[in-house]
Amino acid sequence: MNRKDIYKGIPFDKIPWKRETPPDILINTMSLAPLSSHLLDLGCGLGHYAAYFAQKGYKISGIDISHTAIKYAKQLFETKKLKGDFYGLDLCKPTNIALPPIKLAYEFEVLHHIYPEYRERYVQNVCKLLSEKSYYLSISFSEKDQNFGGKGKYRKTPIGTELYFSSVKEVQDLMSKYFRILEIKEIELEGKPIPHQAVFCLMQKVKF
Repeated sequence: MNRKDIYKGIPFDKIPWKRETPPDILINTMSLAPLSSHLLDLGCGLGHYAAYFAQKGYKISGIDISHTAIKYAKQLFETKKLKGDFYGLDLCKPTNIALPPIKLAYEFEVLHHIYPEYRERYVQNVCKLLSEKSYYLSISFSEKDQNFGGKGKYRKTPIGTELYFSSVKEVQDLMSKYFRILEIKEIELEGKPIPHQAVFCLMQKVKF
């Protein structure tokens, strides 16, 4: 996993994934969560997506490994006079955090920052944070992407990080141990400046 605080020491406007409005595919998934229900933003970054949904009427919790990002997210919510809880946590390590019942958890372009050897613990922790019937959406870069960092499973980024590009089968095998998979597919995401191929996986926590 990229454990370096990638928000520290780089201008925020140079961060490739920094956007203030969520993509349509994420917004459309919110139809599963009625307004005023609780959302969990995994890898919340600077908090812009969380702020967007909070302004729509959702309750928000956000988690990110970067304490720099969490500090900014808290300031953003304070500036916008929004309510939300943010936690600087590494979900690839044991955690005992307790959250209110979550209707939907989402991670957008996060899983590819987590290398295969850490993913089991990560998904276990996400599962523990969610209650029965909670939804969980994961969108991460696909190994079929030909527009990002050449070829192969591990690819370098312009800001010095290294990402892991998954197959649909890898994501399915990982997630199906803990969640019922409702839909999994290849999708195209808008990128800067070119689109990327990604794996879309929508799940629900159920008793096995």
